[in-house]
Amino acid sequence: MARRPRTIRHLRTLLLLALVFVVLAVVGLFLFGKAGKPTPPRPLDEGDTNAGDNVTLIGEDFDYTFTERERPIFRIKGESVRADRDDTLYLDGVAVTFYDETHQPYHVESKEASFNRETNEGRLLGDVLLRGPSDLELRTEVLQIRENGKLLMMPKPVELRYAKTYVVHGDRMRVDLEDEVYVLNGNARIDSVPGTEEPVAGSAGRAVYERQKRLLRIEGAAQLRRGRQRLNAERITGFLTPDETGLSFVRALWNVTGQSADLRPGSTGSTVVNFAGRDLAVMLRPEGGEVKKVELDGTSDEPAVLETRAAGVARKLTAPRLEGILAEGVLTRADAMGNVEMEETSRGKDGANEVRRALGRRAEATFRPDGQLAEMQLLHEVTFHDPQGKARGNRAALNLETHRGELFGQPVGLESEKGTLQAPRLVYDTENGVVHAQGGVRALLTQESSQELAGSPLGKGDGPVRVDSREAFWRQEPSSFIFRGDVKAWRGENLMLSTELKGEPDTNRLTASGGVKTIWIPEDPKGAGKGGTPPPPPPKGKEAERGAPIEVRASEMVYLEDKRSLTYTGGVRVEQQGTTLTCLRLDVLMNEEKKPQVLTCNGQAKLNDPKGGRQIEGETAVYRLDRRDVEFTGAKVLMKDREGNVVQGKRVLYLIDSGKVEVKGKSPAAAPPAPASAPPPPTGAAG
Repeated sequence: MARRPRTIRHLRTLLLLALVFVVLAVVGLFLFGKAGKPTPPRPLDEGDTNAGDNVTLIGEDFDYTFTERERPIFRIKGESVRADRDDTLYLDGVAVTFYDETHQPYHVESKEASFNRETNEGRLLGDVLLRGPSDLELRTEVLQIRENGKLLMMPKPVELRYAKTYVVHGDRMRVDLEDEVYVLNGNARIDSVPGTEEPVAGSAGRAVYERQKRLLRIEGAAQLRRGRQRLNAERITGFLTPDETGLSFVRALWNVTGQSADLRPGSTGSTVVNFAGRDLAVMLRPEGGEVKKVELDGTSDEPAVLETRAAGVARKLTAPRLEGILAEGVLTRADAMGNVEMEETSRGKDGANEVRRALGRRAEATFRPDGQLAEMQLLHEVTFHDPQGKARGNRAALNLETHRGELFGQPVGLESEKGTLQAPRLVYDTENGVVHAQGGVRALLTQESSQELAGSPLGKGDGPVRVDSREAFWRQEPSSFIFRGDVKAWRGENLMLSTELKGEPDTNRLTASGGVKTIWIPEDPKGAGKGGTPPPPPPKGKEAERGAPIEVRASEMVYLEDKRSLTYTGGVRVEQQGTTLTCLRLDVLMNEEKKPQVLTCNGQAKLNDPKGGRQIEGETAVYRLDRRDVEFTGAKVLMKDREGNVVQGKRVLYLIDSGKVEVKGKSPAAAPPAPASAPPPPTGAAG
């Protein structure tokens, strides 16, 4: 009597293999949702107990029910039974029904059966069927009982069905009843019955269930799929809950890949999540089997990968280790550790793919409700790659949904076609291609990429243009840059100061505004010191004056590169070696090399030369840098010397180096000529 309940328990346990394999396929799809519902226990059919108590039938058409205190324990019936001299029983058309303590039946039947009562060994042949609660069924052609009843072997293909929803197949099956180890070998696979709304499918080389440890393992190119969700690995292991109805932990090892999507009711499933790594660990909530945490590991050479795709945008997160937190089966947050990289691929305005990358040592990522990667915080040795350039800092905050990123550092460095830029804070607007540098900016504009500066006062000399300001904006398309707040730009000894400096290469325009101040070093016509030629000794006398810096102040400066036009407006003041020239507007004429040649001062032009004792006023003044002379024109041009003598005319030519003056179109009311102390004028000139 004691052996029979244990045998019943073993056979019930055998049927659990189908249940736990299905549980792994459904819940072990590690992310996002549950499938199937438990079927309520089928009530006991009272007709199964009508064979009578304690009756033994040996012969044909027997039907025997064993009871204990009026409760049925098992029932056996068949077409015939016989025994041989070795105490082996042979049964034809046999069917056995076991009942557990809750009166749930477990049924076994086959065409033939044999059993040796001494060795407790036997076999069932032909259409072997094991049936349990929740519409659980096992079918095979042969079931062998070996090793004194401790081992069950099914050497022929096995089919398991559960809850009228899942079908499991295998080439053969082995059950160790004493250690409660169940092995399904050879092409183990699971499928949903046709017509299932979210079909489940899986396959592996074999499936092993160690019941005492509640450990289920499928291995050998293991694959699990549910709808658009899938999990592939060399081995997938799961720990069952104490009641063996769910999973508490799942782990996948070696060559782990998979895909998931939001399968919640009402979800469009528009975002697809792909992942890959060497080791996947999934922790589930005991109640309902809902996934609460996922850990995905890789190596430094082959990091773990998590990629989200939606609406033509792919965002890929890679790191040696990724830890994800889920809510209602969907990723909400992930931590990345090691060398972290985020890559975003999207369509640009021209239809071509644009790729942006962000790297750091650690990262925290958050996801949209549908699972798309939305925001990231990167820490330590952060690098950001964009079509505009490359930036480096200590920390970055990226909002991928609003196309905005912020980098912080001491300082943040940016490299692009325009040059390099440093600031404590950079704000990226990736959608509009704009970088905003804040907190004190220092930039280096390379000569090749800053042609718009070539004809400005910074055009003199070689090397990059350096700019300091409080803030700066760099735009990719249309290409432009803006420096604001105490702007200081220089190349060599050439200097430009302003409140704002704006460059627009697409329109070949450069604008400086707000207290503009520029300092030029006139070009050496001989080109001394260039091309490897040793520089000459420092100039003296008039030569030193010719090479003296030229300072220009104005409210605004505009340079048009294609027209070789440089214009200052608003309170213009030009100064060189103490000589000043003022007017309302200054136009600078360039040569083919974009070097200033002629300065034309329009509107209330005035010259003051304290050294030469000259003051000249007119409507227009033209300063020729190579000839070092200034020509005034207008309806009324006045020249005054230090003694107060005044000459008036319509045209006055002043030679800066010699102090000589030519007055043409002299008015009859003009004052006497200049005193003898002044340098003699050239022949044919009035002075």
